[in-house]
Amino acid sequence: MHQLECTCAQCRQRAGAAFEVLEFGQDWPGKGSARAVFGEEEELQLAMELLEVASEEELDQFLGNVFKSVWKGVKKVGSTIAKVAKPLGGALKAVAKTALPFVGGALGSMIPIPGVGTALGSALGRAASSALELEMAAEAPADRELELARRFVRIAGQAARLAADSDGSARAVESALTRALHQQLPHFRSPAPQTEEESGRWRRRGNRIVVMGDWN
Repeated sequence: MHQLECTCAQCRQRAGAAFEVLEFGQDWPGKGSARAVFGEEEELQLAMELLEVASEEELDQFLGNVFKSVWKGVKKVGSTIAKVAKPLGGALKAVAKTALPFVGGALGSMIPIPGVGTALGSALGRAASSALELEMAAEAPADRELELARRFVRIAGQAARLAADSDGSARAVESALTRALHQQLPHFRSPAPQTEEESGRWRRRGNRIVVMGDWN
């Protein structure tokens, strides 16, 4: 039986069932060094489109434009991309609503995202919001929304690129988005695993916390 603080490979794998396992402050190969997905002009055009989003349908259209641009010419359209588009889009919508005030304000509570995208995107969005607050502190108020929009465009583009190179599983989509956030937001820290009430991945037994799967 393993406790929550156990760092063996088995427990680390279980702990990462809902979130990418990245220790607080940990660096990993590629962090902060991802090559640009979009050119300057295309990134600015997409950012301006995001600033104009006023409904869930328009946000869907914006993400569709991001995906089309990233996946243009990719030969996996009928396989991996078909599997990752919906869950990645759902998670990115939740990130945008949570981390971008101008999107959250425009859409209110009108994003009924099915599946794990809601929980995953909302949790990552809260962590992204904290990172953006630190990174936008020096920005002039007039420039802040545009810079937030451009940063989200980079995150969405990088997540789409990484997801397209994956096996298309839910775990791979989650990993792609988490890594994109780490690469594009230097202050980003992965959210801690949820409690049993939220995900059921651990429970208390006496004075110990038991990782899911060990109480049969």
